[in-house]
Amino acid sequence: MCKSSFTSYFLVFFILSFLIFGASKTGLLNPLDSFFKTIFSPVQALTYQTFTKVTDFGQNSQILMLKAQNLILTQKLVDQTKLIADNEALRDQFQTASPRSANLVEADVVGAPGFVPGLSFPETLILDMGTNDGVRVGDAVVYKNNLVGKITQASANLSSATLVTNSSSQFIAKTLETGASGVAKGQGGGEIILDNVVLSDNLKKGDLVLTTGAINLQNSGFPPDLTVGKIISISKNPSDLFQKAEIQPLIDFTNLQKVFVVVNY
Repeated sequence: MCKSSFTSYFLVFFILSFLIFGASKTGLLNPLDSFFKTIFSPVQALTYQTFTKVTDFGQNSQILMLKAQNLILTQKLVDQTKLIADNEALRDQFQTASPRSANLVEADVVGAPGFVPGLSFPETLILDMGTNDGVRVGDAVVYKNNLVGKITQASANLSSATLVTNSSSQFIAKTLETGASGVAKGQGGGEIILDNVVLSDNLKKGDLVLTTGAINLQNSGFPPDLTVGKIISISKNPSDLFQKAEIQPLIDFTNLQKVFVVVNY
């Protein structure tokens, strides 16, 4: 008899549980759920606040004050460190002979889509300056006298700079010592090559690669003699029409925090 009663109760609870589960999945219990949340949410909030106050009550008031002061000092340290870095970047940039400081718009790097430190390399940078600041698509982006990339998108307050190492980047370049000319092509992953160099031109390991200049009628583009990088290896086959060289940039794009956009060159 007892066994039969137990089986009956079990079946009843099982069926009720199944019905409640099905009703919750189909949304039939949403009105009841909202009702109970409305009733118990204030109680839950009050309980949490009371627990927090009890926890704080157990702490020394002087310790709490020291914690608050520590947060303020930490923020001041962050602000001061950033100010020092900004002032150093500005001083170094404006001491550079070319491009002229009058043609430069200072911009902070606020994003690098797809970049994961240690796993990938930045291909584009998001800057906190846009068309309202005079930045236009096609403008060169520099750091000191080094070419960083080119503005490829611009909104009112933001812009996107495609790095010289991006696989979509290519422009005419020349070597400093030997005067060999070719096409600098981004390879992605932080790599650049100087391609389409005729076999008769002399390529030299360690030679610097510079922009030849590519300013359009709208005063936008790459000014001449910006540093692209230095040659670290040369590939030359007498049976080929051209030779090429691998270029290593002189700046670390993964650590750039401030750059300068060349406007109205």
